[in-house]
Amino acid sequence: TEFNRRASRLQAICASAKAEGMTVWVVAFGLTLTQNLRDCASPGRAYEAADSAKLNEAFQEIAQKIAALRLTS
Repeated sequence: TEFNRRASRLQAICASAKAEGMTVWVVAFGLTLTQNLRDCASPGRAYEAADSAKLNEAFQEIAQKIAALRLTS
């Protein structure tokens, strides 16, 4: 099906980015965080935000994690 082809392409793109050493962050805003999106994200880097307040919380947490990466790099 078209959905399966799109899911496979997404996973291939995500795997390629991670293989290059990139961290993949996923935020599902107003949507359910599907397993496909979880699998795309780097470990511990998938978030679900039902509203703008939750979206802000997710980005605050992402910013803290990025800042921590910079301090240890």
